[in-house]
Amino acid sequence: MSIINKAVAQAQTRPGHQSGIDTGNINPLFVEEYGGEVEKRFLKASFMRQFFQFKSVRGTDTITNDRMGFSSLQKVARGVRPHDNSVTFDNISIKVDTIVLARTNSFLLEEFQSHIDVRKEVGVEHGREIGKFFDEAFLVQGIKAAQITNRTPVKDPVTDAITGHEDLGGWSKVIKAGAGGGTPLATPVVRTAPEGFQGATTVQLGAAKDENDPVALEFAIQDLCQGIEEKDVDIAEAVILLRPAQYYVLLRNDKLMDRDFSTANGDYASGTVLKANGVRVQVTNRFPKQGDESKTHYLSNAGNNNSYDVTLADVNCAAVLLMPKALLAG
Repeated sequence: MSIINKAVAQAQTRPGHQSGIDTGNINPLFVEEYGGEVEKRFLKASFMRQFFQFKSVRGTDTITNDRMGFSSLQKVARGVRPHDNSVTFDNISIKVDTIVLARTNSFLLEEFQSHIDVRKEVGVEHGREIGKFFDEAFLVQGIKAAQITNRTPVKDPVTDAITGHEDLGGWSKVIKAGAGGGTPLATPVVRTAPEGFQGATTVQLGAAKDENDPVALEFAIQDLCQGIEEKDVDIAEAVILLRPAQYYVLLRNDKLMDRDFSTANGDYASGTVLKANGVRVQVTNRFPKQGDESKTHYLSNAGNNNSYDVTLADVNCAAVLLMPKALLAG
């Protein structure tokens, strides 16, 4: 530093350098001070476990739940013997056939000499990455479950004999948002199920870019909830998962935010929407993304028909409503 008309020091002492002489390096004698924190990625914690029940898989590799259909009613008539009604049973199962892990190998001496708890910090990062993987895999299955058409038996009301099958829900019965009827989005994903299991409810947006329209998107969610409730299914415990883009689109919907239409349902300034049509809303960035359809998922194999591999239809999903018992998880 110099001051006008003042002499400048000719032999300055450099306390950060060897012998006080400028060595050309930046303060080589200064010792670094640890700031007390280990910076990690900005990554949200896993959230799926708060919505669904998970079974412990121990002592076996497969967990199975039985399913049963309904028994129909009949009128009692004098002199007429009531006939028997059979109930259809089957089961669903989950099989653990792949282990996914995170592993880091470090030098023991350097780990001991480090000024941070290396194992703890690496373990935290492993946990975050596994949690992210878990949510993404779970969400993929939720999206695929929403595409399933259930093929249920049709029985003769008198003889109780199976006379055929009916396809219910899923892609074979798509609802066109705002129009009622729709066309199948792709080849229906058909699964057999006992009578009474009605398949998923799928809503196709009415026009391009409707996912970015606050009113059109909210109407599509209404159609989705209506379609589920018309199957006599209670959605009170369900959750609507939205991509960030669609979540903030809903934030611009006046009826969801205006106190004249909704009481304490969110706050525009804090960027929160609590419910839509009485169902909890949750934003997540763990939906399948563009490019994922070209990748092979770690959990996909021939045994599960590569069911974790993402398709373009999965990538195009803007929102999914899931019930606590929508998926068997363990």
